[in-house]
Amino acid sequence: LALEELQRMPPAEAREQVKKLAPALRKPGEAPESALAVFPKLVTTKLYRDALVIGCGLVLFQQLSGQPSVLYYANRLLESVGLGFIAAVGVGTFKLVSTAVSAQLVETAGRRPLLLVGTAGMTLSLCGLSALYAAAGTTLAVGGTAAAGTQAAVIALLFLYVGCYQIGFGPITWLILSEIFPIAVRSPAISLGTLLNFGSNYAVGTVFELERASVGEPVLFGTFAAVALASVAFVYFKVPETKGLSLEEIEAKLERGDL
Repeated sequence: LALEELQRMPPAEAREQVKKLAPALRKPGEAPESALAVFPKLVTTKLYRDALVIGCGLVLFQQLSGQPSVLYYANRLLESVGLGFIAAVGVGTFKLVSTAVSAQLVETAGRRPLLLVGTAGMTLSLCGLSALYAAAGTTLAVGGTAAAGTQAAVIALLFLYVGCYQIGFGPITWLILSEIFPIAVRSPAISLGTLLNFGSNYAVGTVFELERASVGEPVLFGTFAAVALASVAFVYFKVPETKGLSLEEIEAKLERGDL
């Protein structure tokens, strides 16, 4: 009944979906498997391992491409080019708008196109930031008329990065993480992905200031750009399109190795 009402399925199709789900569901009174019991299956069963690589890969690339640094330290980055808090508020507002755009496009454009466009845009913006900091050096912090054009370019690239992240990695990673794992291992697998997300987020956010002081912005943003470029390849070669597919169809697609 729920499938019929919520997804507007004909009764026969809804019953067929329930039949496909039944083998993965626990029987009444049956205790769930612990995460420790499920984990060996995640790494030894090819289907589960492929899903784990996709889910955890997206989570890691989402964080290692600089998201915690660029977003958490937006105020400091903007101050370094002579701007302040108001500009950072503008970035946050733009982030909200970009997320709303992604929510509208995800079921029409699909997950893969949004991820590919988003990661490609992030790569370009990070390359641009690295080049600008390398060319301008300390003149960005000094400000003045001579640095005005470069400051405007930094702001534009920050907005490009934020927009591309929020269109792609920001929401789509979590959506795919909820879709890609078969029902039998979904809960512990998503828990592992979430733990990896917060762990890598903390690591990148913690070392950002140390690395910025040690190697400087050009090298730091160049490193993030290299990771973002690798994420483009990862999405292109590893991440399947899941738009409009049921969980069972996604599982079958993984087994076939289709993108």
